Order: sequence, then structure tokens, then C-alpha cells
Amino acid sequence: MLVGSVVAASVAAAAALTVVIGLEPEWYGVAVRDVLAVARAGDPLTFYAGWVTYLGALGWFAAATAGVLTGLVLRGRAPRRRTSLLLWGGLVSLAMGVDDLFMFHDGVLAWQGVPEEATMAALGLAAAVWALTFLGSWARELTGLLLVAAGAWFAHSVLVDVLDVSLLVHEEASKLAAVLCWTAWFTAVSARELRRATAPAAR
Repeated sequence: MLVGSVVAASVAAAAALTVVIGLEPEWYGVAVRDVLAVARAGDPLTFYAGWVTYLGALGWFAAATAGVLTGLVLRGRAPRRRTSLLLWGGLVSLAMGVDDLFMFHDGVLAWQGVPEEATMAALGLAAAVWALTFLGSWARELTGLLLVAAGAWFAHSVLVDVLDVSLLVHEEASKLAAVLCWTAWFTAVSARELRRATAPAAR
């Protein structure tokens, strides 16, 4: 039930955002771009400039908080692989959120001569290594479909960006949908693991 609801919500969010941007790209398009990018381009700095970026960062930090805190709290009280799954996944989420919020890939690091593609590739590789390392821990569960959905949304976003083509859904809309699925997985799994570890039978 949870998985279906979250995936449906991600599709609805991506579709709605794509439609809104399409109605008036010049104005509503600033909502999905970093404020610095909007300012550089000389586009209108409306009050909602960068809102989607900030919303995505909040999602990353929510996932990071759930994963890292649950992983640390359950150390010694739950199987090590389960705690490591959440702890390392939370750290990957934190890196994603910091990059999104502080614009490392197209700001700080880019100014230091690090190509934007290199930074994004490093973050993507970190997420892929984490997912593959703990594949046996999350793929066997129904909630694992949320990570699959997140991966599919991210893949769509990368294809649109790299190929510079339109694939029905706006690039930033698919990123937001990916973060939604990713954060829902961390929230659901962290809550479940905490309930298991603190149940009377587990004491």
C-alpha cells in the first residue's frame, strides 16, 4: 500500500510540475533552478526562485537524518548489515543534500576547476556502490521498489540532461520524484527497524 501510494505520488508530482513549468517557462521555470543560476541568466528573481531545489534538499536531509540516526541508535541492537545499510545510505543522502543546497557541483567545486560532470558522476557512483553493496538487504523487500523507482527517475533525469531531449517529464520534475521515493524508503525502513528493535520481544 505504502509503495504504491508513494510511486503514484511521485508520478503525480512530476506530471504536475512539468505541466506548470510548461504553462509559463520563463516565470515558473525559475522555481526549479538554483537562485545563482537564475541571477546569472538575468531571469526574474521571484519569491519562489529555487523552491524545488530547496524542497529536494529537504528530502535529502530528511533521508540522511533517518538513516544516520537509526543506524547509530541500533548499533549493537540490530544485525550489523541492517544498521550499515541505513548509516551509509544516510551519509550518501547527506552528500547529495549538501551538494544540492550549497551548489557544490556547479558552484564551489566548479570554481576550483572540478568539472560539474565529475562531481555528479562521483555522487552517482557513491549511490550505486551503496545500492549494490547492500542489494541483498533491500531488494528482497517490497519497500525496495521505492529505491528502484528512485533509480528510474534519476536515470530519466540524467538522460534528459545528457541527451538534451524532452522525454515527457521535465528534468527537474523527475529529480524531485526521485528524491520523494528515496526519502520515503529511508523513512519507512528506519521506522520499521526502530519498531522491531524496541518491541518487547526484542528487549
